[in-house]
Amino acid sequence: MTTPRVLIVDDDHTLRQELSKTALYAGFHVDTAKNGQDALARARRNTPDIVVTDLHMPQLGGERLVANLRKRLETSRIPILVITSDTSRETKIRLLREGADDFLCKPVDLQEFQARLVALARQASLVDGLETVTQERDNAYLELEERNQELETLTLGLVSSLERANSLNDSDTGHHIQRVSKFSALLAETVGCEPAFVKEVGRYAGLHDVGKVGIRDAILKKPGKLTSDEFREMQDHTLIGEALLKDAKLPEIARDIALCHHERWDGSGYPRGLKGTQIPLAGRIVGVVDVYDALRSKRCYKPAFSWDESVEILRDSCGSHLEQRLVEAFLGQRERIMAIEDEHREPIEALVWA
Repeated sequence: MTTPRVLIVDDDHTLRQELSKTALYAGFHVDTAKNGQDALARARRNTPDIVVTDLHMPQLGGERLVANLRKRLETSRIPILVITSDTSRETKIRLLREGADDFLCKPVDLQEFQARLVALARQASLVDGLETVTQERDNAYLELEERNQELETLTLGLVSSLERANSLNDSDTGHHIQRVSKFSALLAETVGCEPAFVKEVGRYAGLHDVGKVGIRDAILKKPGKLTSDEFREMQDHTLIGEALLKDAKLPEIARDIALCHHERWDGSGYPRGLKGTQIPLAGRIVGVVDVYDALRSKRCYKPAFSWDESVEILRDSCGSHLEQRLVEAFLGQRERIMAIEDEHREPIEALVWA
């Protein structure tokens, strides 16, 4: 019998990947979509046997997606599993009336997700004995895991090389890179981000200024204040960094960090003038810790500020430059911040690039 096809719809890249891996391991063929509109287009091209969808998504949310799928003859009877953090009775009743078959609450338990997916397939008589994983698929899955490990190692090496190139280009950034990486992971963890997101933010935050490799030394190492023209040229490091990381095929979160860490909460930042939550969360997080570390660090054009001075400046920036929620969460971790600062005070020559 044909392997059942599941369409997984979620705007959260990390969760979409985790659900996809789990479904693949359970024996499904997997297709994915970032939102409801994308899902409908994919369903028209290749009708899925089961749809798994998030409830809240941009462009077309899960509720409207369910309604649209039920209107189409080809998808009118397929099982639909809705993933949501809204567990209210009213929401469930409304979704059931639209045509949902089952629900899964966030945060998602991947074992429960697999069990519900298999149960839906069994109820729909899609396959016989889906719960039995064939030896061929097990071997393929192990090969995939080995390949993922190889790619993980290559990615870490690439990130380290890019960080090294950046620090050699700008002597001020050696310890800064290390601290910003640790601070970013700390802040992401503090505000309750998923572990996978925390790990990725910590991994790629050190690349926030990698685009400075494309900025002239006369500007990058100028001891005095930049002119208006020089500052405009300096701003290009965000665009250069995003382009470098895209060429290196690093994930979207890395490109978001390089491109958006100088955007401002009130929309007055660069390069795109994004405002509020238009700025990707990773960019907002790195923006906060980047400012903090710059305040606490001695530069050729400024002294290092004390903790109290830095706190005052950061709080004065809330609502204009920085997001207050992130600033307060970060400042609430003083002991861990100080520990990171103590750990990464060594000179650039002593850094281990591993």
